[in-house]
Amino acid sequence: MAEAGIYAERVRRLLASPRVVERKPARHVAWPVPHPEPADLAALYAACDGLLLDDGVRLFGRGELRDVTQWLVLEKGLAWADDLVVVGERRDMVVVLDLDVAGQRAGGGVLEVGADDLGAFDRVASGVLAYLLVRSGAGVDDIAPPEPSARRAAREEDRVLLDRALARPLYPGQDRLLASLAVDLGALHAAAGDRERALAAFARSVEARLHSVSRDAEDAERAAGWRAAAIASRARGADAIADECEARAGRNAEK
Repeated sequence: MAEAGIYAERVRRLLASPRVVERKPARHVAWPVPHPEPADLAALYAACDGLLLDDGVRLFGRGELRDVTQWLVLEKGLAWADDLVVVGERRDMVVVLDLDVAGQRAGGGVLEVGADDLGAFDRVASGVLAYLLVRSGAGVDDIAPPEPSARRAAREEDRVLLDRALARPLYPGQDRLLASLAVDLGALHAAAGDRERALAAFARSVEARLHSVSRDAEDAERAAGWRAAAIASRARGADAIADECEARAGRNAEK
């Protein structure tokens, strides 16, 4: 009951935002997905059956979700799991709720995916209500997944929070994001004079890069990863660590 009260208060805060430019009245429509409806989304649909924010984010009505999801999967020939549900859109982005019923995708959450590449998911929030609160500026995501948390920590150059975020499981297919953020973390450690943690972060970045290339391209990719680490370190004034990274890049380039 306490959780329901918290969600209801957050829904009221969202719907009171001036950035909600359209709100459909609530309807008594059954949840159309063969998996339990998240409590936050149930609270939202109890108050409205879809809404539109001034930045183009649209939440579809509860009764639309199954049809919209099935249409997209069939139209595009997608091999999506049945616990991926299209819940809205944002201009050229599709907003998807991953229920992750089997616990195989790092806990799921709200994903954005480009309409022109419906396999490249970007996890942006823990749930639909949190996603809309953040987009409207009416609240925060109290249990934000690691991807947005890590991006924010990197922007703020907070190596403690960035390290903490990258210690959590990222959504599948985020190797390039991990590679980039791990370089940021390594550079912050390098700037602080923490050689061991800097090199460990850079090594993690390199390994993440290797996951997206073929075996015959691994040596070149590994060398490129260490060169990127060297550039990031030197930009932070950590010349000794940069030299070591360049040496590792050179050893891999010679293979």
